[in-house]
Amino acid sequence: MDASKAEQIKSHARAIAELLYTETAATTPEQLENFEGIEQAVRGHILDHVGPEIGEFFVKQQAANELGAAVRSKASLATSKSQKSKLNS
Repeated sequence: MDASKAEQIKSHARAIAELLYTETAATTPEQLENFEGIEQAVRGHILDHVGPEIGEFFVKQQAANELGAAVRSKASLATSKSQKSKLNS
C-alpha cells in the first residue's frame, strides 16, 4: 500500500475511533476505565459496526465487478450487424 492510501486509512480510522469513543463514553463509560474494557469496547464496535460495513462494501464491489465482466463477455459474444453482413455476402 502506498503512503497516501495508508495516510487516508489512518485519518478515517481516527475519525471512526473518535465517534466510537464518544459513543462508549456516553453509553458504557466503565469500559474506558481499564485496558480490558477498552479492548472489549473496541472489539464490540468493530464487530457490530465497522466490520459489517467493510464486508458489505467488498461484497458489493465484487458483485459489480462480476456483473461488469458478464456484460462485457455477453457483448463480445454478440455478432455485430457489420459482421453479419460480411458473413452473409
